[in-house]
Amino acid sequence: MAEQAEQASRRIALLTTYPLATSPSLRFRIKQYMKALQQAGYMIECISFFSEKEYETFTSPKRTILDKSGLVATCFLRSLSRALFHKKYDGVYLQREATPFGTDFIERAWTREIPLLVDFDDAIWITNISEEHKRFTWLKDPQKLSKLLRRAKVVTVCNDFLASYAQRYAADVRIIPTTIDTDLYRPTEPLWRSFVTIGWTGSRTTTAYLRMIEGPMRQLYEKYRDKIRFRFIGASGYSPPFPAEILPWQAHTEVEDLQAIDIGVMPLPEEAWSLGKCALKALQYMALGKATVASPVGMNYEVIQEGINGLFARTPAEWVEKISYLIEHPQVRHSLGHAARETVETKYSVRANAQKYIEAFEAAFGT
Repeated sequence: MAEQAEQASRRIALLTTYPLATSPSLRFRIKQYMKALQQAGYMIECISFFSEKEYETFTSPKRTILDKSGLVATCFLRSLSRALFHKKYDGVYLQREATPFGTDFIERAWTREIPLLVDFDDAIWITNISEEHKRFTWLKDPQKLSKLLRRAKVVTVCNDFLASYAQRYAADVRIIPTTIDTDLYRPTEPLWRSFVTIGWTGSRTTTAYLRMIEGPMRQLYEKYRDKIRFRFIGASGYSPPFPAEILPWQAHTEVEDLQAIDIGVMPLPEEAWSLGKCALKALQYMALGKATVASPVGMNYEVIQEGINGLFARTPAEWVEKISYLIEHPQVRHSLGHAARETVETKYSVRANAQKYIEAFEAAFGT
């Protein structure tokens, strides 16, 4: 009984730059495991650099650099105060980093006497800053991640590429894929309609990937006209040269908005940054039983088996060819989607990976 009481009292500070509700990394890598971790004896408190309102201000294209600089300064001072005078915790779970700029001083202050578990799901040691935030590049420390990894008791990542980097600095590195809550992401009945909807989900900063296949999408529109539709979620500010429905990303409608598509697309460039990606978009489509066409880059190779649970497209011509095939063969769409759902349930679901998280927490914070 004493041991159970001790386990139940293990309080973990979840440090992150972005609010829990707005960050895909947080939602798909830790938030959906909080219940299982709580049942295992861990009480997790999320402490983010930005509040939701502050994050909205920081990412708004309408705000000036002066507005954003003042906001960051305010948040940094608050973060420093929290680090130096925080209440008692038994460990820190760091998702990427605690502050978007600066050195690892804040993280070191937090973990001066308690163990650290670091999780990251992108190749964040590679400089890859969106156009709107390039002016802040000079504020970042390129060695920050390696410093954090040296301090970590346990490191969790989503694929082999990230693990190979982490292993240069940390002794205990574990691969836990980014996963989908298959109780929430559920397929609907087949959509037998007079048109086929091609969909994509992302954010304003990742719209550059969608633009990679703008040419093929335009060719498809000219080829099929009213037989196809396009639905792009989170692509605010994007105006494609063909009719398309642009929806804002909203947490409470995310699943419903994706359920309405027939084919999901995930274009990625062949570059080092892409190798750190965890195939999240593809996994979202696949969990919903949607036929998926993706670039054969990075973890997409691991998740998708060509012709079994999805298709690959390398060139503009292949994007047109593969999507055309799916438009014209509804039974193939449904067959691929069914197999895709099974893949997610077996390998990339919360249910299939919960124990891995519990074991990582035990290794980092267990007595």
